[in-house]
Amino acid sequence: MICKQCGNQVAVNAKYCGSCGSEVSSEGLERSSVDDAGIVKEDQDNKIIFVLSYLGILCFLPLLVCPNSKTGRFHANQGLVLLLAGIGGEIVLSILSAILWRLWWLMSLINTAFGIALVVFMIIGMVNASKGEKKPLPIIGNMKILK
Repeated sequence: MICKQCGNQVAVNAKYCGSCGSEVSSEGLERSSVDDAGIVKEDQDNKIIFVLSYLGILCFLPLLVCPNSKTGRFHANQGLVLLLAGIGGEIVLSILSAILWRLWWLMSLINTAFGIALVVFMIIGMVNASKGEKKPLPIIGNMKILK
């Protein structure tokens, strides 16, 4: 079943939505459990596509393969946010490195830490996608570019 408040899946016998916490009643559900089985199956079939969406420019892959999937759109958005954060961060760090060229060792450490953080975020997103979860990435995950 699907929660009308947040659009996430809710167990058939659940009283509250696990994502938004709203009370779930038979009126609070959008689709029947028969439809949800089809949605879950579609998400299971496209799980690899969702995982690949965290690899840079492949963030648009779910939009091409399964354009009507809410889960695909979610992971495509998370991958795009991660890609843009990486590009923006590298631009800022390049400018800072040019200004603070005498502190090259400090900028090198900061650049390395930033790269490690991006890889960690990518792995977190891939693990969530492989589990079929729609959890936002830490720090940057609440940004919505694709609606």
